[in-house]
Amino acid sequence: MKTIIRNLRNKTGLSQVKFAVFLGVSVASLRRWEAGDAIPSPMAQKRIKEMLALSDDELLNKSSHIEIPQEKISDEAYKTCFYWKNKEYEAEWSPYVINGPADQFDFFNTLKNMQQKADTKLSEDDYFLRLSLLRSVNGVETSQYLMERPKQSAKSWSSDYGTHGFHRYVGRFPSHLIRALVNSFGATKKDVILDPFCGSGTTLVEARMLGVPAKGIEISPLSAMMSRVKSQFPTEGIPVKDIISKLNAFYNKKWNLFVKGRSFDDISYDAILSRSGNEIKRFPNIQRWFTKEALLGTSIAVEFIKKYNGYYKDFLTIALSAKMRSIGNVDVDVVRAEYRKTPRQNVDVLKLFRKQIQKMHSGINDVVSACQKTLGKANSIDVIEGSVLEASFSKKSIANIITSPPYGVESLSYLRTHLLSFRALESILGVDPYNFGDGIIGSEYLDDADPNIKKFIVNGASSTYVSYFDNMLENAKKPLDKKRIVMMMQFFEDMYNVIKKFSVWIKDNGNVAFIIGNKKIGDSIVPTDKIIIDIFEHFGFKLKGLISHKLKTNNSNSQVPWQDRIIENEYVLLFQKVDK
Repeated sequence: MKTIIRNLRNKTGLSQVKFAVFLGVSVASLRRWEAGDAIPSPMAQKRIKEMLALSDDELLNKSSHIEIPQEKISDEAYKTCFYWKNKEYEAEWSPYVINGPADQFDFFNTLKNMQQKADTKLSEDDYFLRLSLLRSVNGVETSQYLMERPKQSAKSWSSDYGTHGFHRYVGRFPSHLIRALVNSFGATKKDVILDPFCGSGTTLVEARMLGVPAKGIEISPLSAMMSRVKSQFPTEGIPVKDIISKLNAFYNKKWNLFVKGRSFDDISYDAILSRSGNEIKRFPNIQRWFTKEALLGTSIAVEFIKKYNGYYKDFLTIALSAKMRSIGNVDVDVVRAEYRKTPRQNVDVLKLFRKQIQKMHSGINDVVSACQKTLGKANSIDVIEGSVLEASFSKKSIANIITSPPYGVESLSYLRTHLLSFRALESILGVDPYNFGDGIIGSEYLDDADPNIKKFIVNGASSTYVSYFDNMLENAKKPLDKKRIVMMMQFFEDMYNVIKKFSVWIKDNGNVAFIIGNKKIGDSIVPTDKIIIDIFEHFGFKLKGLISHKLKTNNSNSQVPWQDRIIENEYVLLFQKVDK
C-alpha cells in the first residue's frame, strides 16, 4: 500500500502536505502510510481507490487546484514520528523538509529511517541531540537545528552551520547526510571513523560535534588545513579580540609606512613585491589577479599570519584564503579560478580579513554552545596530510569509513578553484597546485599508460570493468579519447588499491559509506557504481544499501547545470565487512 500511495502522490506532483489535504487526512497519517508504519482507514482506502481510477490528466487537473499558502502551513504539518528501540516518539521535521519540493522528501525520509535503526548504547536524550534533519524528538531540540537555525519558511537546508561554512569548497558533500550516516552506524566515542578523502573536513567536523573520534587523509595542504581548522578548534574558543586588535595595529602601521601618502599610480607591483616583510613571490599574470591595493593588503596580512604558530596560524590562513575570491580579481560565477572581466575596485583587505575572523569565531562558539553535551576533544580528530595510497593503519583499527573520493579524472579542478590562495599563501602552504601531478587519484596529468586492460589488477575483480572498457577502447576513434579512457581505467585501479586497504583496516562487521557519481566519457556513462560494488564485494564486503540521489550541499533544491552535464547520478553505497 505504501508504494501505491507514494506513486499516486508522485503522479500529482504534490508535496505531502498538499496531498494530505487532497485526500482529506492529516499529513502525519499520510507520512505513516508512506513509511509503511500504518495502513489507511477503510474510508481513506476508498478515497485512494477513487483517485487511482482517474486518468493521469484527470488526476493532475483535480490536484492542480490544491493550494496552501506558505504562511498557513500548520504546526501539524511538521510533526512526524521517530521510532527507536521499539518505542515511538513525537518528532518535528526541520522546516525545509516540509517546505521544499516533493521530490526531495523520500531522500529525507530515508535518512530519518536509517537513524531509527541505529544500534547504540547512548541514552535517549543524548541520541536525540545528535539527529539530522529533525528539529526535535520527544521535546529535545537537535544540536544541528540549534546551529543551523533555519527560518520557518526555509525551503532548503544550509550545510554551513557551525564550522562547516569557514571556507568555500567545490564538491563538499552535505553535512546532513554525513550526520545521518554517523548516527545510522551507531558510532560512539569508542568507534574510530576514517575519511581517506577528507577534503575540507565535513566528516571530521560532524564526528567532532557528535563526540566520535575520527581520522582524515588529504593530499592538498590547503584542504588539509581547512579540515584541521574546522575540526580541531580549541573548546575554549579563540582570543579574537586580542588577535583583531593586534591585526589592526600591525596592518595600519605597515600600510602607512609603505604608502607614505602616495597614490597607487605612483607605486609599482615590483615595489610591493620587494617590500621588506613581503612573502608573496611574483607569479604569472599577478597584475591581472590583484590590483595594487589588494596585493599590498594581502602581503601585509600574510606577514601578520606568520607571526603566529600552531592552530592560530592555520586559523588565520584559512580566514584569509576564504576571502581570496573577494580580494583578488576572481570571477566568482565559475568553478575554476578565472579572471574577472573588470578588476575589483576599492578592495579593503583588512575589513574582509577581520570580518571572516569574526565569522569563524562565531561559528566555533555556535558549536561549543549547541554541542556541549556531545562535543569531542580537539585531539580526538587527526588529519594526515598525504595520499591514501601511502597511508597505513593497524589491522582492524577502524570501525567505520565515510568518504567521497573523486568521481574520476579531473580532480585537480578542486585545487585550481583555490589557485589564488595557493599563489598568495605559498610561503605558508609550501606547494604549487600544478606540481601535484599524478600523485593525486583522478589526476588528468598522468603519464601515457598502456591501454592493455590485462595489465590492470582491477580486471580480476570486476567483470563490469572489463566489458565496459574493452568496448570503449575498441570504439575509441581519437588518441585523446583513448587517453581519457585509460585515465579512467587508472582511476579504478587506484580505487582497487584503496578498497584493498579498507579491507585490512576495518573491523569485522564495520561499515563503509562510499559516495560516488557516474561521470561521462563523451556521451557514455561510466558504470562507476557497479564497478565499485564489484571491487568491494571482491574484498569481502557486503552491499547493505544503496541511495541514489543528486547531492546538493548548500541548497538541497538547487539545479546545477554542469553537474547534470558531467554526472549522470550520485550514489551512497553502504557496505559492511563480512565477519570471517
